[in-house]
Order: sequence, then C-alpha cells, then structure tokens
Amino acid sequence: MKQRLAGAPQRQQPLRTVLLRAAFFFAAMTLCPPLPGAEQAETKPSAQKLAAEEKEGCMKNLQAIYAAIEAYRADHKDIPNWFSDLVPDYLTNVNVLICPVSRRTGKVDAPQLSDPRIASSYLFEFCPLPLGTSAPANPKVTRREWKRKQMGAVGSIVPLVRCRLHQKPLNLAFDGRIYESPPAWESMLTNLVDPESLTPARMFPAGAETSAKPVAPKKSYPARDTNAAPRLLDLTPFYNARLTDTWHGDANATGNDLASLPAGVQTLAGVDYDVRGVVQLGSKAPTANRFPTNALGIKVHQKCQRVHFLHSAAFGHAADDGKQIGVYVVHFASNQMRLEVPIVYGKDVRDWHYWAAEKEAPGLKLAWKGENKTSKAAGSYIRLFETTWTNIVPEVEIESIDFLSSLSQPAPFLMAITLE
Repeated sequence: MKQRLAGAPQRQQPLRTVLLRAAFFFAAMTLCPPLPGAEQAETKPSAQKLAAEEKEGCMKNLQAIYAAIEAYRADHKDIPNWFSDLVPDYLTNVNVLICPVSRRTGKVDAPQLSDPRIASSYLFEFCPLPLGTSAPANPKVTRREWKRKQMGAVGSIVPLVRCRLHQKPLNLAFDGRIYESPPAWESMLTNLVDPESLTPARMFPAGAETSAKPVAPKKSYPARDTNAAPRLLDLTPFYNARLTDTWHGDANATGNDLASLPAGVQTLAGVDYDVRGVVQLGSKAPTANRFPTNALGIKVHQKCQRVHFLHSAAFGHAADDGKQIGVYVVHFASNQMRLEVPIVYGKDVRDWHYWAAEKEAPGLKLAWKGENKTSKAAGSYIRLFETTWTNIVPEVEIESIDFLSSLSQPAPFLMAITLE
C-alpha cells in the first residue's frame, strides 16, 4: 500500500457518512446514562444558590421583625409576649413571619411554641409559655422568665427570635445582631460559661424564686424639676425604691437608706444629675431576688459625646473585685448598632457601704459619700460612684438604654444618667 504524501489533500468523506456518524453520536448521548457524579455536579450549585437566597430572605424578615419589636418596646417599655402583639400597629406585613424555607417546604417550628393567634414559622423565644418538664423543680416558670435570666448571665447575645429551618439556625439577638449557630446556641459560649448552667433546670432549681418580672412602682417619688434639662434622663418609670427607704431590709426596717442625699437636681463630681429614686436590680444574693433583673427602654432620643452613670451596688464583698455584675446596652436610632457598657465590680462600682477590707482601686471614681444610721454604727460611710462612657459615634442619635444585672452576687443599682 502506498503511503500518502505529506501535505497531500485528504479525500473528503461522503455527506451521508458524516450525517450517519453524527446521528449515532447524539443517540449514544441520549441513551447512555451520565457518568457518576455528573448530575450532582450540575444540581449542587443551584442548591447552594437556593439556600443562600432563602437565607438572605430570612435575614430580611428578621430585620423587619426586630424593627417592629423595637417600636413596640419604645411604646410599652417591654417586649411583646407574641408576634401577634405586633400586628397590625407595629407589623403591617405579616408575610415576614414566614421564612422562605417554610414557604417552599411547608415546614414550621415546634407547634407547641407557635403563636396562638397568628401563623409564623419563627420561634419567639420570650413567649410566656410554662417550661413544664424542662424545669422539673419549677414547671410553672415561663420561657420568658428563663430568657431574661439567661440575659442576666451572658448579655444581649440571647436570641429574641430563632429560625431553625436552615442547615445552621439563624438567631436574632436581643441587641439586633443576626448570627448563625449550632442547634443549641448556648454551646457557642463555652469559653465564657458552662452551657449547662444556662438550662432551665440549672437556672430554676428547687426553692428558687421564679419571678423575673419588673417591679411596678407603687410608691410616690419627688416630682421632677420642671427646669431639669433633657440631658438629665428621667428614670421615674423605673424607680423601685425611694431615697428614704431601707429597701434592702424587711418591710418595716429603717436606718439603712439614702436620706442624706438631697432629692432633685444635684451636682456631684462636677456633673448635674436628677436624683429622686433608686433603680435596684436583682442578683443571686438571697435578699436581692425580689428585684427585677433588668430595666429596659430608658428613653434617650438625643445625641451626645459622653454618658455619665451615677450608680453603686449592694451585697458586694472585696472578693467580688473584677466580676462583671451588670451592663448598660446603648441602642442607636438610625441603625441596628448596639454598644454595651459593662459594670465591673471594683472598677466601676463597689458596695454602697465602705468596708475596711477593700483594696485600693485607682480607677474607681467616687461621686458622693454620706452616712446613715447603719453606717454610723459600723464606723463607716455610704457612697455612690460615677462611670463615664465615651460615645464612639456622637453624631448618631441614641434611642434608649437598657440596664441589666448579670445575676452575680453583687446587685447593681442606678441613681441617675446624664448626657454630655
């Protein structure tokens, strides 16, 4: 057979042969199954895209829900019991109560935790349902009380709302942050606390006081000075003790009060304060558990460079130095940013009664000192402290401030807040 010369033109195949081979190729592609993994390779990107889109839609829903809760809280000084409390005054579009995953699959969260009056796929963590068998020693304790107690322990990371329909649940924190977590969000805090300590059974053991509801003021307080500037915040709705009360003792106890501190606008440590009552929070001290764990929604609606807190603590000891006993959560009006101002024993406050066993604390700022019958008998004195927080975004209006106890041994109390 002769070899074809290099560069010689090849003989063209008949058109019929080309068409037959093409038909055979397409038939083979149609009849033969794809190689293993080929189908998955095609559908996986679309599944990931769908999950991302549904997650984004869910986050937008959570942002809308948080805005409605914040508006409700501004009016009622507390958060709602159910989503349905928001409709229609604070939440006109009820579609945001359904996660996109639920719309596609029909799945919802645990029916026993669902809103009794409106359909929702989200779990509202602060609902008033009893914990039942989750808190064997105190089955009548509500989920709402449990969550408030968790906030006292770990702060505003506690979820208000959860969506457990995604591969990683989405959480809307009390301070407005949205974050992913394992099914048990508490497991993220192992570097701070033992997650088991945040369970209902551990937080409400046998014999524990279960009421965590704010104490409604039933007493009369001195009227606010009509000339008091707006920068001296009005704490009247949150007072639960008068300056003349022995508020840490029995109902008829006397002699351990702040009566030596004049009521009204006072200049202390160079700052004007509106001083007319006490906002006492609870702690794990046995005689402090009758006080609320928080004071939420102190109205501000102003811009400022600094915030001055006039405060102190009760039931504290020298060994408590360095412990965080509470926190102020600053809420801004034009965005979802929330900043926390920790209250550290030995740095910001100490017990309002001076004890000789205390070590020197250079950073602690004494704003006022006085005496009462109890301090005189002990050869001591009583005192209040000042903490000044510098605002990193002074051009943004502060909407409100929350005051929360960490439920450690010392119980923080607040006397006044002044803006600068």
